[in-house]
Amino acid sequence: MGLAILLVTIAAGRLAVMEAQTQTQSFTCIGGFTEEVAPPILLTGLGTVPNPVIPRDPVTGAPIIRADLVDYVANLTAAIRLGKAFFWEMQAGSDNKTACASCHFAAGQDARSRNQLNPGANAQWDSTVFGPNRDLWPGAFPFTVPQLSDTDNIAGSQGVRKSVFQGIGKAGAELTAPVADSVYSVNGKNVRQVTGRNAPSVINAVFNHRNFFDGRAQAEFNGANPFGNRDTSAKVWFVGPLGPAQVDIHIQNASLASQAVGPAMNDVEMSAAGRTFPDLGKKLLLAKPLGLQRVDPSDSVLGSIADPVSGLTVSYKTLIQQAFKPKWWNTTKTIRSANGKTYTMMEANTALFWGLSIMLYEATLVADQSPIDQYLRYRSTPGATPDLTPLTALAAQLQADLPGITANNILNGLSLFELPPPPAPGPNGAGCMFCHVGPELTSASARNLVHGVEPDDVAFANAGFDQRMERMFWQIPPVPPGTDQVTLNPLSWTVSSFNTSTPEVPPADAPVAVYDAGYYNIGVRPTADDVGVDANDPFGGKWSIVKTLQTLLDPSYIKVPGAGLTCGATVVKNSTGYPLLSGSLRKTERAFVAGSFKVPGLRNTELNAPYFHNGGKSTLMQVVEMYDDGGDFHNPTLAPLIRPLGMSDEELEDVVAFMLALTDERVRSQRAPFDHPQLFVPNGDTVPGTDNLVEIPAVGAAGGAAIGRFLNLNPFSK
Repeated sequence: MGLAILLVTIAAGRLAVMEAQTQTQSFTCIGGFTEEVAPPILLTGLGTVPNPVIPRDPVTGAPIIRADLVDYVANLTAAIRLGKAFFWEMQAGSDNKTACASCHFAAGQDARSRNQLNPGANAQWDSTVFGPNRDLWPGAFPFTVPQLSDTDNIAGSQGVRKSVFQGIGKAGAELTAPVADSVYSVNGKNVRQVTGRNAPSVINAVFNHRNFFDGRAQAEFNGANPFGNRDTSAKVWFVGPLGPAQVDIHIQNASLASQAVGPAMNDVEMSAAGRTFPDLGKKLLLAKPLGLQRVDPSDSVLGSIADPVSGLTVSYKTLIQQAFKPKWWNTTKTIRSANGKTYTMMEANTALFWGLSIMLYEATLVADQSPIDQYLRYRSTPGATPDLTPLTALAAQLQADLPGITANNILNGLSLFELPPPPAPGPNGAGCMFCHVGPELTSASARNLVHGVEPDDVAFANAGFDQRMERMFWQIPPVPPGTDQVTLNPLSWTVSSFNTSTPEVPPADAPVAVYDAGYYNIGVRPTADDVGVDANDPFGGKWSIVKTLQTLLDPSYIKVPGAGLTCGATVVKNSTGYPLLSGSLRKTERAFVAGSFKVPGLRNTELNAPYFHNGGKSTLMQVVEMYDDGGDFHNPTLAPLIRPLGMSDEELEDVVAFMLALTDERVRSQRAPFDHPQLFVPNGDTVPGTDNLVEIPAVGAAGGAAIGRFLNLNPFSK
């Protein structure tokens, strides 16, 4: 082929590198390659991570308005107050019963057990025991037991009955008309629709780079909907020199705002079909804030404006004026929408106010005082020594769940959580920290996907690599055992591997793929059931960042961090000087994103069952058993670290014990900032067509009744 060959010998690893000038690069390692395994990132307390939405003054330490929000937010305290009112407002639902909080009232998630089932991918109820308006029960879980039983039904969250929007009356009443529902009906009576995914927790969601399980709540907020820069038609209104004018906005690191504006207009979750945000604004501006609910006078945010009877003493108009700069609402001129309706500018910008204020409120919901956070302070405090007191106290409380449990079980669980899985060299564990990265316990965190938290990330970031993606070998070990030569083609990112000492063995493809960092297929369901981040967005693209960038005419200017191999003690690097698989994104290279979902944070997971995007596991033991089995379904794009672990029952119990140490007692007892107004949540129908409303009492800053576990299940039960 006339290729110029460069031969480099590294004696310590006996590594020979032959690099073609233009295409393939061959690497030989006498003795065989091994997988490059980064040292585990030891867990530290969440309190060490800056809040990405509400920073603190470097001198006083007081919360301040983030610099890029100063043009919007007039007063931080007022904006948080408005956001909390919006979040808990039942009148925001077209039925005057459904708030954002209706799916996030128990430790940030949904604890209801009746009418919480969705028929799943096949649109069929899998047996007579599943269906609309049915009760969940312990024996229904897990939904999948490999080789024994399976259902594709989903434990989601009930929203509204199917209806169509007709208008807002003069007194603020929302007018809707029912629509027959062939799926969610009993004896001809509509019951509430149920979402096709389990509701994620809003607590600590401020740390996520994107939100929702499929990441569709974009990192940048456009002021109108969840779709960020993907929607080039999204506009907001401002007061210009000649009156109201439209402008497109791109607020970065604002996925919580993008997420908040999704459910409010969703015709399954909160809204009648056809309602718009200006319609919701018209309704709420005529309503008494939280007028159907009681607010505790000691509420940490709303107490000073709580009406002794119900609701608040100030209007939504006043709350918006206090929270936002006048340029976004201060005009007497009306605005005509595309559908011919007229609105005030305050009504027209409801999505902007809704998204930003709820984002700022949810940014206060940080649970960073769990027993494990308290114990781990020594790791980030020079000279400090470990204090077992919080873990010993927790172990005493857990005796009723697992007799004989001690602080040492929790610490062993922490060790198993942090250590790499087999067959990595050295002590092995479960490898959880390779996906649940850093104090946020998720590799999908904004900090990880913008700056990175792993050892090589600083070098990647400084060199302009896009941390939102990764490239790796898609089998473990990455090349067959004994392989002593690999050939890399960086133009297509393909690797062939073979054993030069056995030349009759034909070269084999060592699968290489690029994927969205922080999103993985872990075998919860067959990929075809729900493709996750590989689903289509409304604009002809994919939610996947990789798939989106691959649609560019030439994406090769985008650099992707990649994995490597080692030869002895030497990390094999390609011609760019970075680990073997690092380099340009190729338009046609293999992308494994199908069936992938965002890695969730794990704090308060004890209180967040049922688990996974389908809600198919009811206890933490069921969760860790699935990981120990290597997933329930062996999908083609299954993440490489999902493989049988061979852990003992005692080790599984220790991992569960560690996860129980992630519960912040302020969350369990609903103490500030997790206190809240009264809420009435529909929990199925007592009689079809009539809601069974369950009261969630108002709670002040000092807290209230402890939040229980889902179905009162023991977290160690299988």
